[in-house]
Amino acid sequence: MSQTTISTVPAHPGKILTIHSRSQHSRGSCAHRFGGPDTYVAVTVAPQGVQVPYTLRRDVLAMRGIELIYCGEGYSKHSGSRSMLGQAFAHAQAIMARG
Repeated sequence: MSQTTISTVPAHPGKILTIHSRSQHSRGSCAHRFGGPDTYVAVTVAPQGVQVPYTLRRDVLAMRGIELIYCGEGYSKHSGSRSMLGQAFAHAQAIMARG
């Protein structure tokens, strides 16, 4: 699994918003099984000074006071604005713009 942090912006006083994109091997990518989405997008809202861990599990993040907002998933080969992944990134950008 690989991690990409897209962008980070300060939000409300004392909070930092960060877009995360994670990729993983799709399951069932052989001829007999359909492979599922291989990339997902999420936004974290962390208190100032708290580092977001690599693992984006809600329970781990909640213990550190970090909120996780799941934005969607899609296929890395299809990232246009009308694709599932493109929509997930657009949703994440909208959350960042609202702060």
